[in-house]
Amino acid sequence: MMLAAKRNWMALALGLFISSPLFAAEAARPVVADKVDAFEGERGVQVWTMRVGERSANEALVQIAGADHDWDKRIQKMQVEKTGRDVRYATQVDGKKYVVLIVRGNSGELYLPGQDGETPLYYSAGLASQSNPEHFLTDYLEQQSAK
Repeated sequence: MMLAAKRNWMALALGLFISSPLFAAEAARPVVADKVDAFEGERGVQVWTMRVGERSANEALVQIAGADHDWDKRIQKMQVEKTGRDVRYATQVDGKKYVVLIVRGNSGELYLPGQDGETPLYYSAGLASQSNPEHFLTDYLEQQSAK
């Protein structure tokens, strides 16, 4: 009888904690696009992009893989700027805006800090179809919590 009462009290306490606004705010996931765009380049370079947050926030998650660079496999949140000609993904490097990726239709260029020139990229429907937006977001959030 005492054990059942203790379990009921613990269940009530857990229920109150889970339903508290503080827990809900921490557990809230940002809105993401319903698809991930993917690009491939020379020597196995791959790049994935996905809108994160409301469209008006102009932010995206960007992951680069297959590059001999410190950013390899790291997912970063970047600012997105749409111009009349292209879409630019930028972040801060040494306190200054740095355009990492420029996309024009189905092609683009990747610019990595400390490397000369650009890596040409082409849209990859195969890579994009293998990508899941919610999994991409989970990988980013886990990476952020591991910092």
